[in-house]
Amino acid sequence: MLVHNNCLETYVFAPSHTHRGYLHKISRQWQRQRWNGQRKVSKMVAIIPRATALSSLNIDIPSRILTVSSFSLPTICSTSRLYAYTPSRRLALFHLSNVGPQVHLLKVSKFLRDDGNTLEAATTGNLAQASKAVTEENALEWVKNDKRRMLHVVYRVGDLDKTIKFYTECLGMKLLRKRDIPEDRYTNAFLGYGPEDSHFVIELTYNYGVDKYDIGTGFGHFGIAVEDVAKTVDLIKAKGGRVIREAGAIRGDQAETFVEDPDGYKFKLLEKGPTREPLCLVMLRVGDFDRAINFYRRAFGMELLRKEDNPDDKYAVALMGYGPEDKDAVLELTYNYGVTEYDKGNGYAQIAIGTDDVYKAAEAIKLCGGQVTLEPGPLPVINTKITACLDPDGWKTVFVDNIDFRKELD
Repeated sequence: MLVHNNCLETYVFAPSHTHRGYLHKISRQWQRQRWNGQRKVSKMVAIIPRATALSSLNIDIPSRILTVSSFSLPTICSTSRLYAYTPSRRLALFHLSNVGPQVHLLKVSKFLRDDGNTLEAATTGNLAQASKAVTEENALEWVKNDKRRMLHVVYRVGDLDKTIKFYTECLGMKLLRKRDIPEDRYTNAFLGYGPEDSHFVIELTYNYGVDKYDIGTGFGHFGIAVEDVAKTVDLIKAKGGRVIREAGAIRGDQAETFVEDPDGYKFKLLEKGPTREPLCLVMLRVGDFDRAINFYRRAFGMELLRKEDNPDDKYAVALMGYGPEDKDAVLELTYNYGVTEYDKGNGYAQIAIGTDDVYKAAEAIKLCGGQVTLEPGPLPVINTKITACLDPDGWKTVFVDNIDFRKELD
């Protein structure tokens, strides 16, 4: 039997009578990757039955071998020992399941190995169910304890200078930094109400020669807390900005209004007292309300801060985040009764979230049904480790290594 870790997943195969040819095949695959210098195989494990000599299997086992544990698999063999090649940080998630009457598949999670404990079970079937449950439980517990924060929201604009002027003069933001990447023909500008290492900010992207984008119907708006909505509206009008809904009362004395920036992105102005995070929310529309809430709670570790149903207007909202909405930026999910799909356009891009480990973050997302679109690893040149994913509605999120993010700001 052989355990072969191909980048992110480890498989244990126990064929009945074809083991010699199959083991040869896996060994050759590992050797090809090693000879090509692609150190993507993070773990090599062999389970050798007591009655089988290692030399008889004709496998090229790496020289760095560690004895990890012993456990019983009654349907496979009476006694076996597990040998593991020293893992890299791309060590995969694992769970046990059956893939056929004569072949057994084992996936073991890094979340199970961090404390050095081993896994034992009486039967293969019970082990499959128990291991999967424990894996998900440990993964979700790690997500809850991960140091996460919403870093910035990214979207594309057609006139960078015009947009920067609107945000600074009308909305009171500061231009925090700007970077031009001429070889890739784009420029970024970061704006917000405080430094990036402690505040949620906006990252504008201008692609050379592109002056217009389709915002679509899925993106809703950004939220900004202001002390005086009426005064802010007067300023925006004086600067030539567009007010699409005049200030009105909501929840007692609190007022709100909607304005548009030069590219048509909507901003909801909320009248509040002084707050640490004036750029307070991003609203996205979703097609399955409960599914979206569960995904962001489990895969992203967000808390459900508030949930409202408005049957008269046929919509519901859920506020999700990593802290109270009066102190931290939050994600507002909106569900319109009966609408399951939206046009996302090509203007809005993604939200970036900080994490202590992009590799574990990616595996937790996979466990919860998300799609990882960029496997975790360092970016070229700047070496910041990131991973990217899509939620069940197709909204993109990028997770950024916390330490690398701070280095990038320095």
